[in-house]
Amino acid sequence: MLQSVRIRRLTAVTLVCAALVLGVFTLLGSSRASASTASIHHVCSLADKQFLQTTRDNMTQLGYWADELVGGDATPALVIKQSRSEAAQIGATRPTDPSLKTAGSLLRKMFLEYAAAVHSKALGTSPGRHVQMAYTLANAVHDLLVAAQPSLGPQGCDVGPLLQS
Repeated sequence: MLQSVRIRRLTAVTLVCAALVLGVFTLLGSSRASASTASIHHVCSLADKQFLQTTRDNMTQLGYWADELVGGDATPALVIKQSRSEAAQIGATRPTDPSLKTAGSLLRKMFLEYAAAVHSKALGTSPGRHVQMAYTLANAVHDLLVAAQPSLGPQGCDVGPLLQS
C-alpha cells in the first residue's frame, strides 16, 4: 500500500514537471517564432496554389461529412475514412512556401484529430481531448495564414478563403 502511494506521487510530480517544462519551452518558442516571422521569405509557386485549392476543397468536404454525421446520414466509420483520406491528400501536396508547409502539417494533424474524435465518440468515450486538439491546430493554422496573407496575396496565393473556413 505504501509503495503504490509513492508511485502515484512520483507519477503526479513527473506529470507536473513535464507540463512546466513544456509550458516554458512553448512560451520561449512562440516568442522566437513571432520575432522571426518578419524574416520569412514567402513564395507563391504552382505547388502552393495547388495546396491552397486542395485544402479549400478538403475543408469543404470536412464540413459536409460533419453535417452528414450529425444528421445521421453518414456512419462514423465513413466519416473517419473520409477524414483520413483528406489528411492524406493534404499530406501529398508539397507547398514551397514555409508558412504553407507548416500549415499543411498542422492541417493534416487536424484532420486526423477530427477522425480520432469521431472514433472516440463512436466507441462511447469522450472525444473532448481530440476535439480540443483539432481546434487548437485549426487556430494555429488560422494565425499562421493571417500572418502570411499580406505577403502571399499580392503574389497570387489568396489564403482568404481558408481564413473563412
